[in-house]
Amino acid sequence: MKNPADNEFFVSFTDEQGRENHFEILAVLEFNGADYAVMLPENDSPSYNGMVYVFEVVEELDSDTDTYVGVADQSVIDAVYELFLKEAERLEAEEN
Repeated sequence: MKNPADNEFFVSFTDEQGRENHFEILAVLEFNGADYAVMLPENDSPSYNGMVYVFEVVEELDSDTDTYVGVADQSVIDAVYELFLKEAERLEAEEN
């Protein structure tokens, strides 16, 4: 698991209503050959509800930036979230 949270990695998205939403990337995990970011909205973001979001990370070939794509397949969201929980448990056990 890549852990950008160690670097306090944040991204911002603008929603359909033109509101800016800020997310902390908690982890980036590989699942079925693709990378997925598990993100938590900041408390002041319009999308804040205490839940995490899963986005597919797509590398842009002609730039140094990544694109985050919403995941529509609930089974993929569930699988990535389960990986995230297992990795978080493993990391916590290593710290103790």
